[in-house]
Amino acid sequence: MFIYKLSSWVDRYDPFWYGRLIALKAAYLAIGLFIANLILQPPLPTLVMLFSAVGVLIAELPAINDLNKKDNIYLAYVILICLTITIFSSSVYLKGWFILAVSAWAYVLYFALRKKPELYALVSAVLMLSMISLEGYNSGNFFSILNTLFFILEFSLIAFWLHKLFPFLYSRIWLSSILRSLETLQNMLTEFSIADSQKLFRQLQVAESSLNLLVKQSYRQEARLITDLLSHYHYYLNDLLENKLTPACELDLIGADLLRLELAVRKQSEFYYSPNLSPALDLTTHNQIYPQLQASWNKLCALVNS
Repeated sequence: MFIYKLSSWVDRYDPFWYGRLIALKAAYLAIGLFIANLILQPPLPTLVMLFSAVGVLIAELPAINDLNKKDNIYLAYVILICLTITIFSSSVYLKGWFILAVSAWAYVLYFALRKKPELYALVSAVLMLSMISLEGYNSGNFFSILNTLFFILEFSLIAFWLHKLFPFLYSRIWLSSILRSLETLQNMLTEFSIADSQKLFRQLQVAESSLNLLVKQSYRQEARLITDLLSHYHYYLNDLLENKLTPACELDLIGADLLRLELAVRKQSEFYYSPNLSPALDLTTHNQIYPQLQASWNKLCALVNS
């Protein structure tokens, strides 16, 4: 009971599990890199560990919603941080030229990514960390810079494999967004209002964008079907509530069925229920969609448990 209450409290601040995923990964990376530091003992270990870990956390941003893209983003981050540290450390004693070099390099990076603004966070992190690096790596000596880069590359390789070996928790994002969507649908029915329609649209967008993070193609197919069916429910309930002609008892029936599905999703288990198919005209769409939704959820559970 305590764990459930804690989870419910956290859900208010982190409804889609992004924050918890990044926090868990940060703690996991910290432990792994501290162990690597005990063995390898690099110069200025705090900076080396920071440079190697930040890229992994950037790859977990919500906008980066593809597994291969996450790996490519980290590779790009490592290349950029090494190049930027080299440029900054080599030109730091050139005073006016250093300001020009920093400005020119920042312009090049932002211009190169002008068509992908979701990656601006990557450039900002690289520039900020490279400026921080000058507190420790500012000798201007080529061999000193090269030695630093070797350690950064070494720790980056370790961080990458830690990232690849991290438990696969991306399904939590999709599950959380589906739960939030079901809660919002029920809330709309309870309040006889479409005020939460935009909120529901955003929740379904998160569910849609997280589909590529599911581990198997077969999972994605069923998860996509469930997401699409909930989108149909969104437009269906909008129509019913906007017209305000559907009796409350019929809306309650829809709400009760959605609650059964929500409880099954929360338990992550199959559920078997034969709904009473009402002949009411307003429930025709519900009678068509709900059995499909139930069948898709049960099939997804069977695939996961097989």
